[in-house]
Amino acid sequence: MRLAVYGGVSSLLALGVILNAMHQRSNFYAACVYLSKSSACIMILLNMGLLLAICFGKTLQAIFFGTLRAIEVEHLYERSWYAVTETCLAMTIFRQEFNLQFVIVFTTLLFLKIFHWLCQDRVEFMEQSPSNRVTFHVRMVNLMALLFIIDCVLAQHAINITLTKGPNMMVMFGFEYTILICTILSTIGKYILNVIDMRSEEPWEGKSMYVFYLDLLTDFLKLITYLVFFFFICYYYQLPLHIIRDVYVTFRSFIQKCRDLYRYRRATRNMNELYPNATAEDFARMNDSTCIICREEMQVTPTTENGNDNDNHPPPNQQQQQQQNMDQPKKLPCGHIFHFHCLRSWLERQQSCPTW
Repeated sequence: MRLAVYGGVSSLLALGVILNAMHQRSNFYAACVYLSKSSACIMILLNMGLLLAICFGKTLQAIFFGTLRAIEVEHLYERSWYAVTETCLAMTIFRQEFNLQFVIVFTTLLFLKIFHWLCQDRVEFMEQSPSNRVTFHVRMVNLMALLFIIDCVLAQHAINITLTKGPNMMVMFGFEYTILICTILSTIGKYILNVIDMRSEEPWEGKSMYVFYLDLLTDFLKLITYLVFFFFICYYYQLPLHIIRDVYVTFRSFIQKCRDLYRYRRATRNMNELYPNATAEDFARMNDSTCIICREEMQVTPTTENGNDNDNHPPPNQQQQQQQNMDQPKKLPCGHIFHFHCLRSWLERQQSCPTW
């Protein structure tokens, strides 16, 4: 309803200034010159262009996403606020180049960012709703391919202008489109991992590590892009205050992921040696033999080392042996016991006891 009222008022104002220009000037060219010289007319026409962009965006939203979830709308408001704030800070660097072209290019950038954010949220939502229809996958594949192509074209265009005309405002937009390329490649990678996980008959335990490596690579590429842009702007302009926060957040995220990777590798290097198998005596001292990670009952698995397996049972084949090893309860130094595969999957996310 509010959009309809806004659209109606904006349309009437735009129509009014155009008719007034045509009435005061004898031909179309003179009317266009009159509109371009009047600040009030330009503001009204820009407002009409914004309305058309919103309507176009609503149409694309209905085609690719349908109705947005409440959490998606909330994320859009939060991220849009940060994007507009950072751009206002960036305008202090390129204030001499602020013109109509800057407004149009910024609106296009914000328009693309919104669809990147929505695409990210939908791909993450795939894990919560594994039974997605074919139309969902058709929409997502087409949208991700379209966004990737547009990002590459606009980034190349901005870089070519910078190389031809020298440092200008297009440096910032080229940098932004490069960041969007990293983002959409990460989204495509997560979508592929989610599809593989959905098509597998059993839970894919190694998926979290692939997602972790993908996030690590994405943070590394973003960090390199931020640093290149940061030093470029410092050399040709001044200190870019608007990306200091992004550089710090990306750098901290990258360092934290490197630390987590090191701790995970150290914790899982020799799990069979670091964490001994739980014995019947260990379970006897416990009040509950349920694994708190998977909420399933744990049982002592007989070993086959040194031929001490029960002679009444035939030796298990390779698949059965692997399953027994995965279900083998392991005892941590703190005394808590968990399934081997549950403990390994937990260590992929946290490098501490799950009960802490």
